[in-house]
Amino acid sequence: MAKPSMSAPVEILSRRMDSMEQILPTLATKDDLKTLATKEELRLAIAPLATKEELREEGERSRRHMTVLIEDQNSKLELLAEHVLSLTEKRTEE
Repeated sequence: MAKPSMSAPVEILSRRMDSMEQILPTLATKDDLKTLATKEELRLAIAPLATKEELREEGERSRRHMTVLIEDQNSKLELLAEHVLSLTEKRTEE
C-alpha cells in the first residue's frame, strides 16, 4: 500500500493560511475595542430608559386622556350644533 502524498494537504493548508492572512488585517485589535463601551457602561446608559411595562402604561394613560379630550370636543360640537339649529329655527320663524 502506497503512502498518500503530503503535497495535497500542504496545499490546502497553504490556501487556508493565505485566506487568513487576507482577513487578519480587517479584524479589530484590543486597542480598537478600547474606544467602545463596556457592558457596564451600556447597562448604566440604558438604566434610565423606560421599560416595556412603563411604555405600555404610558400608552394606556395617553389613550385615556385622548378619549376624554375627544369626548369633550364632541360635547362642544353638539352644543354648537344645537345652537346653530336654534338660530336656524328662529330665522325660519321670522
